[in-house]
Amino acid sequence: MSHSLTPTQKAEFERDGYLSALPVFGLKEVQELRQSFENFEQRVGRERSLVQRTDLHLLERWAWQAVTDPRIVQPVCSLLGPDVLLWSTNWFIKEPRDGKFVSLHQDANYWGLLPHDVVTAWVALSDAGPQTGPMQFLPGSHRGQLFDQTNTYDKTNLLSRGQTIVADLDLSHAALAPLKAGEMSLHHVRTIHGSRPNETDDRRIGMVLRYCATHVRQTKAPDTAVLVAGSDTYHHFELLPAPVTDDGEAERARHADAVQRMGKIIMQD
Repeated sequence: MSHSLTPTQKAEFERDGYLSALPVFGLKEVQELRQSFENFEQRVGRERSLVQRTDLHLLERWAWQAVTDPRIVQPVCSLLGPDVLLWSTNWFIKEPRDGKFVSLHQDANYWGLLPHDVVTAWVALSDAGPQTGPMQFLPGSHRGQLFDQTNTYDKTNLLSRGQTIVADLDLSHAALAPLKAGEMSLHHVRTIHGSRPNETDDRRIGMVLRYCATHVRQTKAPDTAVLVAGSDTYHHFELLPAPVTDDGEAERARHADAVQRMGKIIMQD
């Protein structure tokens, strides 16, 4: 079965810089994914899980299966072409009424990836309705400039440096992108986006997957990735294998190296 985007969906993405909401996982599947993630949190403890959930697909087989699922990868290939890498994964979680938010920013400003043939899939593992602080996009902003960003290091900001666009933006056409559990949105690396706090009594759990075409290169430092579609003839990244054993010794070593590299890249101006 093909999960490729339709011409209309691709045109919408090219116009707006994002696409939402796309069905991915059924109710039972998304419940199992959430349970697997929360089991992981309980097993390793909260503090360790905050670090290890970055690039969790390198540690846990269920996470690898999720990020390579054709229902995610094929829509991404519709936008990036047949040869695609998974650059990194993370989890954006807002606990009930915790006040955490994501400031308006552009990922292209600090990821170091060029050219900007990069797409993020945001997969909801819990309902991300209007009151949960769903993603908010500024349509068409991917076709405009890259704005200067300041680092606030705000502890209530879920971004690594609290990076925030300093310009006065016209938000009159900003669009919320609420998702049901099991749905995803896709957005371009230049698209301005953010999200408000979660005002509900449930966790808002989002699995964030960053994909790029194989011709994209990392401009800051040697980097790692996973080949999820086609072939890689450019060899800009060290390609990493699937985990064989959950939280195994070799898996922990690869994961620690990949996370350390990405952390340095993200924090480097």
